[in-house]
Parts: sequence; C-alpha cells; structure tokens
Amino acid sequence: MLLLTPFNVTNVNAFQPYNIVNSSTIPVVVLHGVASSAGKMNTFSSWISDTFNRTVFNVEIGDGESTSLYTSLPEQLIMLCSTLYSMKELESGFDFIGMSQGGLLARGYVEQCNKFPVHNLITLVSPHGGVKNGLTLNMYSNFFQEHFSIAGYWRDPTQLASYLEKCNYLPLLNNERITADSETQKNNMVTLDNFVLVWSSQDTTVTPPESAKFSFYDEDYNIIGIRDTELYKEDLLGLRYLDENNRFNEYETNCSHVEHRDPVCYEQMYDILKNYL
Repeated sequence: MLLLTPFNVTNVNAFQPYNIVNSSTIPVVVLHGVASSAGKMNTFSSWISDTFNRTVFNVEIGDGESTSLYTSLPEQLIMLCSTLYSMKELESGFDFIGMSQGGLLARGYVEQCNKFPVHNLITLVSPHGGVKNGLTLNMYSNFFQEHFSIAGYWRDPTQLASYLEKCNYLPLLNNERITADSETQKNNMVTLDNFVLVWSSQDTTVTPPESAKFSFYDEDYNIIGIRDTELYKEDLLGLRYLDENNRFNEYETNCSHVEHRDPVCYEQMYDILKNYL
C-alpha cells in the first residue's frame, strides 16, 4: 500500500500499487539497507523531502528486513528494477540515495537497468569494495550465495579466486569478472551527473569502513585505496573517467553506520547533500 506523509514522502513496496505524486523537480528515491525496511528510512526520507523540497519515494524491496537478508542480491535487483519501472513519476529521471546494501542495489540499477535514468547516485556507507569480518562460514558455497544477501559482496582477500569465480554480485557489478554486460555497465555509470560516496572511519558495520569508497583489503589485510586498484587504473567501471571530470565525489563523516539515516548526522549530511539535491 502507498502511504503519503505530510512531508510528501511515498513508501513503495515492490509489486504493490502506488499513486502519482506531482513534483516541480525530479524526484528522489531512497532505498534501505540490509536487515532494514522502508519504515526505518521514514525519518530520513521526511528530512530529505522537507529540507530540499523534493518528492521522495521511500522504496522497500519485498517484505523489507527478511528479503534484504535472505534473498540474493541478483534477485533483489530484479525486484528493484521492476518496482522502479512501474513508477511513471520516475520516467524523466531521478536522484537515488542508497543506504548501505541499498547503495549496492542502487548502483546495480544504474549499471544493469537505468531506463529511467539516475542523475545523482548517492551511497551512504555502502560496501562497494566488499566486506570481510571474523565469520568463518563458506560464503562462496551455493547455499550462501543463493540465500544470504551479504554473501553477494563477501570479499575474502585470502580467497580472491573463489570471490571472482563464485561470488554472484559484487565482482560482476565492479566489472572484475568480465561478461557481455560489462561494457553496458560502464557506459551507464559514466552517464551519471555525480557519483557520491559517503563513508565513515567510525563505521564498525562495514569492514573495512573504507569499502564505502571502493577500497578493500589485500591478502595481508592492508587497505588498498581505490586509486591504487586495477578497477580504477584500468577504468574498468568508468570511475576514473568520472573522477577526472569532477563527478566522482567522496565525503567522510564521523557518524556510526546507522546514524547516517538519523537526525544526529543530519548536519553533516546536509553539508554534503546540498551540493546535489
């Protein structure tokens, strides 16, 4: 069901009906992260709408928390693209804000869908370089790849061959594993007006926190900065092109992971988002 708040924020659940909301500017789509839902993004979405005078569509994939955890990212992306394509208000384009895992799905929409074009892609503490914490599970098994969303961006620096071969989302999204879609993905990325990456050294959820700006671990768990990677130097995804044209923008906050959606972080978020919304 579509819900309209006094702040002109629209909650949209995948495959459910929606109403048309007129806006004098292009709309903003907000997407929640893992173990989350549209409801947990309501306060943030209302703040965006009120502060920047924008129509905001707060999108939920499937049933929210359960789907975000236990449905593979390729399946979630299909649901996301179908949902956004059902919304005629987005036909002329929109700005997309993805929180955490939602940022990876938002980027997936740009790379693999984007019939309704994204102007500014803004990701908040999203694991673009992958994650690796202390878990010892075999995340590259068929079971985890099919049933656990985090496995889709699990990047074990000691098992890079398995990551590149068996991980079902991030190596494809990053054009680390070349497919027939790789050129289209790069071409779609370079159409962005801006790609904005927000990260925090205080983030203890995404490990390493620098993953939110495409950095990741080497096999000795040292951080490799984005500009020292083949992804950037060979411009596999168009990030260097965006950077050289001042459209690849990184910002650091001192907020915790979840605080990026909360009022405690809004002063810092305003200083960033005012440049793009």
